[in-house]
Amino acid sequence: MTTEPLDSPAEASAVRKVFARIAIACAVIYVVAYLDRINVGFAALAMNKDLGLSATAFGIASTTLFLMYSAFEVPSSMLLLRMGMRLWLARIMITWGLASMATMFAEGPYSLYALRALVGIAEAGLMPGVLFYISLWFPLAHRARANSIFLASLPLSIVIGGPISGALLEMDGFLGLAGWRWLFLLEGAPAIILGICVLIWLPDRPAEAKWLSDEEKLALQARLDRENAAGPASHGSAWKEIVRPQVVLLALAFFGVLASASTLGVWTPQIVNEVVGGARPLVIGFLTAIPPLIAVVFMQWASKRSDRTKERIGHLMAVMAVAAVGWAMVVVMPVPTLKLAGLSLSASGVYAAMAIFWAAVTQVLGDRNRAVGMAAIQSVAILASVVSPLIMGILRDATHNFYAGIWYAAVLLVVGIGLFAVAVRWAPAKATA
Repeated sequence: MTTEPLDSPAEASAVRKVFARIAIACAVIYVVAYLDRINVGFAALAMNKDLGLSATAFGIASTTLFLMYSAFEVPSSMLLLRMGMRLWLARIMITWGLASMATMFAEGPYSLYALRALVGIAEAGLMPGVLFYISLWFPLAHRARANSIFLASLPLSIVIGGPISGALLEMDGFLGLAGWRWLFLLEGAPAIILGICVLIWLPDRPAEAKWLSDEEKLALQARLDRENAAGPASHGSAWKEIVRPQVVLLALAFFGVLASASTLGVWTPQIVNEVVGGARPLVIGFLTAIPPLIAVVFMQWASKRSDRTKERIGHLMAVMAVAAVGWAMVVVMPVPTLKLAGLSLSASGVYAAMAIFWAAVTQVLGDRNRAVGMAAIQSVAILASVVSPLIMGILRDATHNFYAGIWYAAVLLVVGIGLFAVAVRWAPAKATA
């Protein structure tokens, strides 16, 4: 499939407005979501000692969240299609905010597992839902860049959350609460507020956007309709979409990317703490913000280049290779500065890969069942987020450092590159359009 150029001033104007409104709104939503997901990594700097958690037990807590997220991903996406985008997104955000705030009440390993499971159930369906939402607004020629703005929220949440979480941890003892309890309480509340804002202000489709003129609405919708008509047809029921060979292959290939993403999201504060030798939480927070800040710039450049050249798979494999090299640097480089540089390379490659990957997927899957197919890919691939925190924790306890777990993440990226190469050979016209 090829992407057609913009062919009218109204269409070009509509796309500019959609970038300014929808792409930014999606990014803000996921900044808050991802912060609620990864703040447990910062909390662990103090929480693990208070609750008597080993690295393995902490890994189980993270695994529990992703296991529940994976289990409820497809059902949540099906309800999204039935209930409507705005209502279901608001429900997701309000309930995950409440569940994340409730994590402050954990008193031991088992209560922590149960509370993180609730966060996973509440948040299920968010990422594929928002990616599907983006596909309803952006023509193919702009979709990788739109995805990159949305997915920039992942590293940005660490950039923003690192210093904030470090500062909140230093509230230890204020009003008799541990710093990590303040962290969960204060970082969970914005999701509830934002969920209410989504319910009030976020339009479901271009036709409902009051900030588009009638001419802009018609031009943009016509472009999207033409591209959907020219794309691959949906294959029967939504459940058949889940077991399509292309969907399964894409999901398995994406597993390696999400293994690294979950490692970055959950373990980066503790990896940085180990690299620099036990600095204050606020210092660790600022150092943790450096790799994702670099990643934001890199992923915007890579995704924009992918849109301009209309090439996906080559870009995807290249940025995955960058990430693998970065992980290797964290292990083999002799000084902390170079190790942090490697962590920056890994973050840059991983987040760029996520943006470019989803741009390719929206071209491969049919319009009618696209949301379900994307949820199926995410559900299978997110098993990497289920098992990887646990594997990292076990390897950390066994070896007393993070190096074995980092090699695990690097090897999965290399395997993922090979699987994407197979995907190109299987369906090159669809995958590379």
